[in-house]
Amino acid sequence: MHPEPTRRGLAVLAVALLGIVLGYAFGGRSLNAVVVPAFALLAVTALYVRSYPDPEIQRVAPREGHQGEWRTVDVRVNASRPYPVTIRDDLSAGLRGESEHAAETDGRWLEYEVEFASRGVHSIGPCRVEATDPFGLWRTEQAAGGSKRVTVFPRVHSLESTASLLTGYVGLTDEREQFAGVREYERGDPLRDVNWKASAKRPNELAVTEFVGEGSTNRVTVAAEALGPREDSVAEATASIVTHLLDAGVAVGVTTAVGAVDPAHGDPHRRRVLEILARFGRGKLRSRRKDEADIVVHAPESGEHVSVTVGDTAYRYEEFVGGRAGASQRVSV
Repeated sequence: MHPEPTRRGLAVLAVALLGIVLGYAFGGRSLNAVVVPAFALLAVTALYVRSYPDPEIQRVAPREGHQGEWRTVDVRVNASRPYPVTIRDDLSAGLRGESEHAAETDGRWLEYEVEFASRGVHSIGPCRVEATDPFGLWRTEQAAGGSKRVTVFPRVHSLESTASLLTGYVGLTDEREQFAGVREYERGDPLRDVNWKASAKRPNELAVTEFVGEGSTNRVTVAAEALGPREDSVAEATASIVTHLLDAGVAVGVTTAVGAVDPAHGDPHRRRVLEILARFGRGKLRSRRKDEADIVVHAPESGEHVSVTVGDTAYRYEEFVGGRAGASQRVSV
């Protein structure tokens, strides 16, 4: 460690230098009374700070979450010899929290809360570790612990009050009482529909039960496009639609200007879709992509509004989420 003088240390040094001037002006006694003790104190405390062993940082931080959520970060600082420090985690833009704490390098865990303030891919760390001598004359600071990537997904709004806008087109229904038949399993089918008894009679093949009244389709692609400054609203609307459909058992895919994922089910797929939407930004989709999509979420260059087109009908984003765009719903992934 390479110590640097603090303001207090600089003040002591200034007094010592003044003592040298006074010593030459008024004799050696002034030099001995002021300069020697001051320089001795500075030298001893500098050596004391240099003797601090390098700290090691351990951090337990969330990997992901939705915009607007608060999560806990745990930090531990340890060294071969305990000494007092001040630690501060660097938080990138998009994350907020009071990460500065007084600590001892004795391996005890500290925690603080971090807010996922904006959508995107952010980082926590490295940790700045600052130590001083007991008199506060010298300080040393170093970065330790590396950094952790944090993916902040868009807010997800409940579509319960406007689910009928999707129901008529996609054919979502809870009517599963009447048996309609058995067919071969297709990629994207929910596991709840696997007929294990029928599958046992078909070596190396899974069978799926079909019910009367089930959806007209079980595979949907959502296209997202923002030409203007409403990319966050487009990401939120798309995430809300995708979450609603996945929860209803529909295989959902997403296509954007920078990435696409085919329709599928499951938590890993949900996470992958939300990661694409976390990185979503302005960009124009190819016309073919929009034509092939079942649902299109679009923001014009003017940024006046965000539209959600389901089939042949377009809705404003605020209307689509039931006028509750400010009330987000947390979704565990």
